[in-house]
Amino acid sequence: MARKPRIEYEGAVYHVIVRGNQKQVVFHDKHDYKKYLSLLTSYKERTKFCLYAYVLMENHIHLLLETGKVPLSKIMQGLNQGYTMYYNRKYSKVGHLFQGRYKAIICDLDRYLVVLVRYLHLNPVRARIVEKPENYEWSGHCGYLGKNNNSLLDEDTVLRIFAEHKGTSRRLYRKFVELAIDETSNNEYYSGEDTRVLGDEVFLDQVMKQVDENSFENQKTKKVDLDMLSLAVEKVTGVPVRDIIGKGQSLSVSRARHIFIVAGMELGYRGKDIATCLNRDPALVSRCLRGSEQVHEEVKKILKKV
Repeated sequence: MARKPRIEYEGAVYHVIVRGNQKQVVFHDKHDYKKYLSLLTSYKERTKFCLYAYVLMENHIHLLLETGKVPLSKIMQGLNQGYTMYYNRKYSKVGHLFQGRYKAIICDLDRYLVVLVRYLHLNPVRARIVEKPENYEWSGHCGYLGKNNNSLLDEDTVLRIFAEHKGTSRRLYRKFVELAIDETSNNEYYSGEDTRVLGDEVFLDQVMKQVDENSFENQKTKKVDLDMLSLAVEKVTGVPVRDIIGKGQSLSVSRARHIFIVAGMELGYRGKDIATCLNRDPALVSRCLRGSEQVHEEVKKILKKV
């Protein structure tokens, strides 16, 4: 049976579930967890999505996020690719780390936001890893309790549902979560016909209308031409285009080429297309992406210009 297409539009809220390929472990030590959170922070800054909850388990990941102008597929592609490169390099592995198709359930924000935040943050309790969610380090729960400075979370949207005063809202949130600790159901919310959507028929109709009017596929945005991108890189770095696509190997030329590759991927181009433009082997693109953080600031300037 053919897979149903992703539902994507600006402002959509998703419960994303990413699992290790064949249920393999994806986090072996604290450095792995920290690396994923670092990548998540980086992509959140770049793509401007809102993150309401997250939990990193040993062999899978839950995210509750709201997209901005960048579609979910683009966000997850970069995030999964970045972590896979780190993992394979660290553990001398090759191939896929995550299952080929992550699960993305579009959710009714008004009706389900707080229960989904609770549902995600209780995962370690349901898995009997900890007795209380605040004892689990790799989730957003302690951020809601004010126990750490968790800049990843857009917590105000959730906390204001409980009370305007933050101290009061944190106490009410904690009580709300604790009341559900003894619940055992793992999929109580996902029993509808279309598991891509969590909401009633009215919400489903609203989603379909949004898809018709505002889907990313229907937006008439012109893709930035790679030639235009190369000129922007030249302007920012001072390295002529002829050198970027030439055979030069100086530090300045290599860095400009690195910036071009990362910016091209951010704009949605395939590595093969970028490599062809540069007259290079596609393997160069993969190598440059491993160090994308090194040119993050320049790439931001490039993307603003184009």
